[in-house]
Amino acid sequence: MSTIQINNDELIRQLEKVAQRLSHPKDLTSAIALTLLSTTEDNFDAQGRPAWAGLSPVTEARRKPGKILSQSGQLRNSIQPDSNNDEASISTSDPKAATHQFGVKQGQYGRSRRGGPLPWGNIPARGFMPMDENGNLQLEAQNAIYDDVDYFYEKLFD
Repeated sequence: MSTIQINNDELIRQLEKVAQRLSHPKDLTSAIALTLLSTTEDNFDAQGRPAWAGLSPVTEARRKPGKILSQSGQLRNSIQPDSNNDEASISTSDPKAATHQFGVKQGQYGRSRRGGPLPWGNIPARGFMPMDENGNLQLEAQNAIYDDVDYFYEKLFD
């Protein structure tokens, strides 16, 4: 086996810096978590990408004018980024989030005390998170994360 000895102190320092940054990728995972959040916010602004199903006439008659899933801002504001050296994520504690992300059928949650179905009508999926039920990222999120990774690796050699 051959061995190459590097006798360039500057190159050695640079390689040590790269190795150190690679062992603690918190900057990258933090950027990815913020990208996931930003993509989600863009989905709310665009009312879905692809566009969300419209509201039923009954729902439209009962609500104030405005964007879908944006009446109070509670759902949008509940989404939080999180990251560590190993992973990046976004999450929400809003109990209605899964209903809106994946949709539900009339009566799927059982019956009310008065015997009516819960929910009282079908709620179509309006995926606001930047991934589908199988965990596949939407294209906008995927491309933005590629940009984050490219930027991170360029910074390694600064």
